[in-house]
Amino acid sequence: MFESMASHSRFASGAAWTIASSVNRVLPEGTLPAPSWAPGRLLKKHQRTPMRAGVPRRTLSLCPDCNREAVEAVLRGKSDVAGFRERPGIIDAEILEEGGRILMRKACETHGPFEDVLSNHPDFFQRMEAQAFGGDFDCVGDREVHNHGPNSIRAGRGSYLIVDLTNRCNMMCRPCFMDANGVGYVDETDMEDLKTIFERAGSFKPNRDINVLFSGGEATLSPIFVDAIRHAKSMGFHRLHVSTNGIRFAESRDFAVEASAAGLHSVYLQFDGVSEEKNKHRGLGNYMEVKLRALENIAAAGMQTTLQVTVVNGLNNDCVGEIVRFALRNADQIHGVIFQPVMFTGRDERISTEDRYAERYPLSQLAYDLQAQTSIDWQPMRDWFPASAYAIFSHLDDVLDRGSERGSLFPDMHPDHAIMSPLLVDTEKGKAIPIPTFFDLGRFMQDVVQITDSGRPPRVTRAMVLLSLLRNFNQGKAPSGLGPYELRSLFEGSLYRFTRSDDDWSRQASAKTARWRLMFLNGMWFQDAYNYDFATIYNSNTPVATWQGEISFCAYNGGGWRKVLESVHHTATVADWYRNHGRHQIYAAGKKVRLVESLSSRPEPLVQIEAAPVGTFLTRG
Repeated sequence: MFESMASHSRFASGAAWTIASSVNRVLPEGTLPAPSWAPGRLLKKHQRTPMRAGVPRRTLSLCPDCNREAVEAVLRGKSDVAGFRERPGIIDAEILEEGGRILMRKACETHGPFEDVLSNHPDFFQRMEAQAFGGDFDCVGDREVHNHGPNSIRAGRGSYLIVDLTNRCNMMCRPCFMDANGVGYVDETDMEDLKTIFERAGSFKPNRDINVLFSGGEATLSPIFVDAIRHAKSMGFHRLHVSTNGIRFAESRDFAVEASAAGLHSVYLQFDGVSEEKNKHRGLGNYMEVKLRALENIAAAGMQTTLQVTVVNGLNNDCVGEIVRFALRNADQIHGVIFQPVMFTGRDERISTEDRYAERYPLSQLAYDLQAQTSIDWQPMRDWFPASAYAIFSHLDDVLDRGSERGSLFPDMHPDHAIMSPLLVDTEKGKAIPIPTFFDLGRFMQDVVQITDSGRPPRVTRAMVLLSLLRNFNQGKAPSGLGPYELRSLFEGSLYRFTRSDDDWSRQASAKTARWRLMFLNGMWFQDAYNYDFATIYNSNTPVATWQGEISFCAYNGGGWRKVLESVHHTATVADWYRNHGRHQIYAAGKKVRLVESLSSRPEPLVQIEAAPVGTFLTRG
């Protein structure tokens, strides 16, 4: 009987949608608003710059050797920043399908051919490209911010603004995309630099909300770490995060409380596996103890944690399922997981061709590894979407909230470089299920685009979205206890990720329903010189804020800009820094962090790798 009622409700909402959308199509389209933060009227889908996609296609890339030589010329004083800006080592490249793989091939007249694997699942690769939403506005008034020749960002605001506070670190990991502690100088951001960074960050249009991610090196070693958070918040930036190895948070709960009080909302915690064995390459002797303590102290300070996983093929790709299981069993502390396939820069810049082929982890492989390593019927071709799909809901909020001083967070990452999959977490029954199992997320997103493009008044727009939500919900396949009301609450509650940014944002973001939660699993691919694609640089979603403006994270690290700018701007040589400031502790070669505070006693272990499959994870008591 229940299934019959659910089927009837779905049929009725589908019929109502058909009638309403038919009327909507007959009426002339309305115009979208022109908010003050935007350089013009909000864009409809056909007005957006499409993502460069399709196979085969031509693009521009870097010769890894020419790029390295251009960087070294600056370091030796034979060239300057302006010379590197215009001549970073550009060559032609082709993206093609061959032998069940998507490849990038290119050849330098001086250094010969190069090849790299972009995907080993062509159908998945092309599915992601086909669902891309389209780009944001072109930038206006950004002359002082984006001036990096062919590596210049030309469109959008980005969804993360990375602010490196120091190149020092208290670990010696391999891989390390920036070779922390491996260069001969210390580069630290001071408060004057920081003020300039945040003044520039709001100086151009589109003036959207953005996630500020303090980074390094190890950002928590910076003497201005807490002051930097406080200043960013005073400038109206409320989405404040830090990327960290967690040692300082593990050492002191007071440190976590102080950072939270200053305005820090969440922590991106480096986490490559759920055992000491899987993290030997990090060199920390008590890795899991440090991570568990950090998680507890961060949560006690009222902040969320996102696990940030560097995936290296042959090293930890066989435990991505275990990491998801760990996240789900600690869903009261963990907000989500970002898997980041290794980029060969910094400490791995000169990797051999053989090792690069062996260790390269194509982003598409993540979806198939999670399918194989879990038991929740996680289907790659059904349950994964390009991360730019988030922007569809950001655009919806922009259409509805017409008087906002800033636009919504707008993640328009290229579909080759960012994917996502949402899971529904049932905390009462200890289960997780992919959202598309019972909700047609793909069709819902198409509906939302159609609704916003029609340009109707906000009240009509909201009604149409609710109708689409109901028609795409299959209650017969949904978990028991999840009805239309709960679904609507989950949808509205998740929008804070893109649309809310105010003094109360952190509290709103941390609010949870009693039973149902959404956890987003993300994969983010950052380019190095071997797979570099200039066609995806112009709208970088992860700009790095520097004294030379904002530069794509891929250009900064994979394209050589970090070394060039740090060599000019660095604070002191390592020897001078140690002489004036002393040496900071580095945990390597198995050295353990001394933790004074003890973990709270729990009725069961936090980590039970083989106790239960992901689909029936056990909540902690």
